[in-house]
Amino acid sequence: MTTAVLDRGVAPVAEAPVVHPHGGPGRTRVTAKALEHVAVNIAAESLGVPVGRVKVELADDRGALALIVTSPMRAIPLARVSATPDALQRAGGSIVERVSAATGAIAARVEQLSGSSVSRVSIRVSGLEIDQEGRVS
Repeated sequence: MTTAVLDRGVAPVAEAPVVHPHGGPGRTRVTAKALEHVAVNIAAESLGVPVGRVKVELADDRGALALIVTSPMRAIPLARVSATPDALQRAGGSIVERVSAATGAIAARVEQLSGSSVSRVSIRVSGLEIDQEGRVS
């Protein structure tokens, strides 16, 4: 199991006031279930696996969002790595390098789409899905 943690030191964001289309004040609230759904989809895309294989737990980290992602990830066969010297780099690097890159990408994308501050992303790789065609997302 590999865990990569990104501590971004981002200040928490409170509920944001919004301008009501009819002139009245309002608030925008994003439910935990909606945030979880967004995070699952982003993580699945980042790790190259189907959405149904990804689990995301949300936690409050002093007002910011902490994500714990448990998922398999896509990988190329070891035989291809042995046979082709640059196969690993073309596939995006080692498992650790790819998990590290996915950690940052997930945090940035969740922040962008949800407006929530993400303080930490932990990825637990639960297995590998070997890509028989050699293509890794």
